[in-house]
Amino acid sequence: MKTLLLTDPIPAGAFRIAIQAIAPDVELVDYRRDITDAELAGIDVVLGWRFPAGVAARLPRLKWVCSVAAGVEKLLVPELPAQVPLSRIVDTEQAEGIAQFVVLMALRHVRDLPGYEALQRERSWTRRPMAAARSRVAVLGMGTMGGAVARLLGAVGFAVTGWSRSTGASLDALLASSDIVVCALPLTPQTDGLLDARAFGQMPVGSYLINIARGAHVVEPDLIAAVRSGHLAGAALDVQRNEPMATDDPLWSVPGITITPHIAAQSSPQTIAAQFVAGLRCVERGEVPPQVVDRARGY
Repeated sequence: MKTLLLTDPIPAGAFRIAIQAIAPDVELVDYRRDITDAELAGIDVVLGWRFPAGVAARLPRLKWVCSVAAGVEKLLVPELPAQVPLSRIVDTEQAEGIAQFVVLMALRHVRDLPGYEALQRERSWTRRPMAAARSRVAVLGMGTMGGAVARLLGAVGFAVTGWSRSTGASLDALLASSDIVVCALPLTPQTDGLLDARAFGQMPVGSYLINIARGAHVVEPDLIAAVRSGHLAGAALDVQRNEPMATDDPLWSVPGITITPHIAAQSSPQTIAAQFVAGLRCVERGEVPPQVVDRARGY
């Protein structure tokens, strides 16, 4: 079977090396903008991050799509045939890395490290009252990633409440009682834009947002307005609606908003290669590959 590497913005070379180290027989084709219909006609499998516009419709032999990440929304394009299974990578190490990032940003906020960094720039040796972190944290999304986040936050002293849409619990009530809100939700039509002006209005004055899921969960102009008004103390955004961000994106210049370029945690090419090859062998045998996504739910 012939595999198309569609991993941009992650360079395909790392995946090629990792896959060929364990499965040298797998035929790999790097995607190019000028790739021809004839080349795409021979593709059986895609390992990718996102489908460029129109590419899925040019793959008549496609039998399986494997995402290089846990999120799959960039591959769930309308032209992807319903009968083609879509799998995702499940990496517990990645979940732990994301949890570490969340704890870092939560502690940075509640311990007021930005304030002390500002005092250092002013050469002002000023002490402020500061107790142990006991803030109330809402973790939205309690899958593999959200569960790891909740466990690690609890281990360092935060009071954590998890929420998922399936529980039927009131999101408004949880937001209203949380000092920090962590978004770890899958991106679906139901969660796109969930964190908007109304949601921010439910959160207490001085509360804080951490998003390590997908940028489209947040209505960014509403977030900017909530932070600039002082209703929210700020936010840590490892994901943004437009990635990579343009240099003139207004998020860059909002005091209190910390931007990182989708680096909270990343699966190693070796982990992705191992799961991909295992799935590929299933497809070759006519079996269903592991970690198939429920396309109706989006995860």
